[in-house]
Amino acid sequence: MNINSILTFEGVYKYYEKGGLIKDVLIDVTFSLEPDTINLINGPSGSGKTTIIYLAALLKKPDAGEIRILGNKTNSLNEKERSNLIREQIGIIYQRSNLIPNLTAIENVMLPMISRDKEKAQKLLEKVEIKDFHRFPVDLSFEDEQKVALARSLVNDPSIILTDEPTAELNSNSTKIFMDLLDKLDTVTVLMTSDNKLLSEYSDHTFELKEGAIR
Repeated sequence: MNINSILTFEGVYKYYEKGGLIKDVLIDVTFSLEPDTINLINGPSGSGKTTIIYLAALLKKPDAGEIRILGNKTNSLNEKERSNLIREQIGIIYQRSNLIPNLTAIENVMLPMISRDKEKAQKLLEKVEIKDFHRFPVDLSFEDEQKVALARSLVNDPSIILTDEPTAELNSNSTKIFMDLLDKLDTVTVLMTSDNKLLSEYSDHTFELKEGAIR
């Protein structure tokens, strides 16, 4: 294990049971992410990419193996410890932005804040090129919704940003704009899944996932 790694999977397995049958989703997955890097997981639909994101986000637990964040084991954390670690160290961007419809852009950004700081939220929105802080999600383009979601993921100064197919509904120009913003982040490690070849141009490390295993 690299002691400087932000996120480490050590021999991680995950399976699901359906109809009395057990399906292996992840098989002996092992990798480490270094600080301040963009990392991409490629793989066909059903290969286990989304499961890796949910495990890395501590929203699911592995059936075997260990997941470490900043060198710390996470499998044995209780619910409070897990929740605190998610809030303090992990930012999440979903394929759909998951903004709260009746909250403005700045209110959405401030929602997960540990320390309520409107000025910080405004600066983050400016950083992702959102100028009108008081628009509601219904008034935003999908590109701008993802920008607000990016700002929201940064509010607690996380060590890692996790995102599953963040540009799936963006055109190539909007994808480039979004990835340029990710590329400019300082001291944040990014792990994302996608089959979009454009994203690989921004990736420091690319992992190929096939039939649940890193190849």
